[in-house]
Amino acid sequence: MSVFGYVKPQIPELKVRENELYRATYCGLCRTMGKCTGKMSKLTLNYDFVFLVLLRKVLEKRTGEIKMRRCVAHPLKKRPMLEIDDTLKYCARSSIILTRMKLKDNINDSHGFAKLKAKIVGAVSIFFKKTDKELKPLEEKTADCISRLTALERENCDSIDAVACIFGELLANVASFGLEGVDKRVAEEIGYHLGRWIYVIDAIDDMESDIKTQSYNPIVNSFGRELSENDKKLLHSAAMLELEAMSKSIELIDFSAHRDVEGILKNTVYIGMIAQTEKILKLTSC
Repeated sequence: MSVFGYVKPQIPELKVRENELYRATYCGLCRTMGKCTGKMSKLTLNYDFVFLVLLRKVLEKRTGEIKMRRCVAHPLKKRPMLEIDDTLKYCARSSIILTRMKLKDNINDSHGFAKLKAKIVGAVSIFFKKTDKELKPLEEKTADCISRLTALERENCDSIDAVACIFGELLANVASFGLEGVDKRVAEEIGYHLGRWIYVIDAIDDMESDIKTQSYNPIVNSFGRELSENDKKLLHSAAMLELEAMSKSIELIDFSAHRDVEGILKNTVYIGMIAQTEKILKLTSC
């Protein structure tokens, strides 16, 4: 599986202030990763963890401060960036835990040139800073999920639900770690269904490359090397159920002090992720 990055809003549908906040969050997370997890770790930045930052901001009751700053990628013009705080630090460090585990898994599962490429990419991870002691429980839970997932993949498991459930559990742990009470349960539900959706969508997206490299793919195992229109509609319905479950949990969140974040998160789930699903399934109507 790839390093994801499917969880995006539809930018044209965002309000101007929402778009500014989204860009500031992305740049703020990039800056935080450079300072907290090593400059090389910035290469692993993706949109999925921008979603996590915004979700955690609301649940942790943090508003955040935006400042204009320059960066290496854009040295001539200052850009809005969220200032580094505990939420950004957590998301940066948890993203590296997941990335490090994924790189290790890619090395173990790849063959030939793909294995060499995975080793080269994995070598970059030596420049990532080590996991903080307080996140060791999360690292252990992540390692356990990856281990169980790898075992099913090596068995060539043909149950999409079985493998997707484990990845859902993994992201539920990441989304909810350190939270308590209702906030923890809401984050767990969102993370769980987000993880299931990502796993299935990523498997569909990777079908062609996985067939070429003879890599594990639960969609190929269940539906064959090509998806019929009926297969696509079945998978689309399954993906929509995950997004519906996410939306029910999002509606439980108190956004009264975070209206711009509300707009971004709901845009992402209600518009952006639906568009991603249909794009990857190559559906024009359902």
